[in-house]
Amino acid sequence: MVNSLILATWGLVLATLLLFAANLVPALGQFREWRERERSLASVLLPDLHGTRTQATDVRDTLLRLKSDAPLEEITHIYYMVEQLCERAERVQDHVGLSIDQRLELYVLNSHLNLLGLQLSLIASEDENLRQMALEDASIEERLRKSANAAQASIICLDRVDRLFVEVRKKYRGRTFTEEMLQRVELDSDNAEKALVDVRREISRGKGVATDRP
Repeated sequence: MVNSLILATWGLVLATLLLFAANLVPALGQFREWRERERSLASVLLPDLHGTRTQATDVRDTLLRLKSDAPLEEITHIYYMVEQLCERAERVQDHVGLSIDQRLELYVLNSHLNLLGLQLSLIASEDENLRQMALEDASIEERLRKSANAAQASIICLDRVDRLFVEVRKKYRGRTFTEEMLQRVELDSDNAEKALVDVRREISRGKGVATDRP
């Protein structure tokens, strides 16, 4: 009786282990699939996000250089750049597979960019009445200051989005995609400067040989 009970118990344990193993295999497969999707998402979105950050930085720097008496055509040109940024950010925002934190940050990014576009549209509006009303509420200097602030806020937000791609940070030892890219550009530039010393030496030697020939 005791032996039968022990055999029955071990049989139940074995059956449980087999059931666990049967469920574990597809779970591991799903986990691998999820990891692959994460890597694929990062490879698609991060270059686009980096391009967005570069363009947002250009917009900010241009705004900081602008004077209040700048031609309206210049402000209009910046406004169209911001429109492109908004469209780009919306494409990323609608991408399937984003985490809730990534999606939240992208909505925040859109808010900053829309505010930036609004400020610029009020300064450069073709509707003279609307423009005058807007400038009565805040001067051109103040609206340019708010525009530059919104551009900088969008850059800060983009940096936060970059850091949410944890797999990328693991791959690059804690650095984000943008930080890794900038580091590699700087390293290549340093190495290029060193390499050119040898290249110039070889070219000089070649010229010397050519000069000595009859």
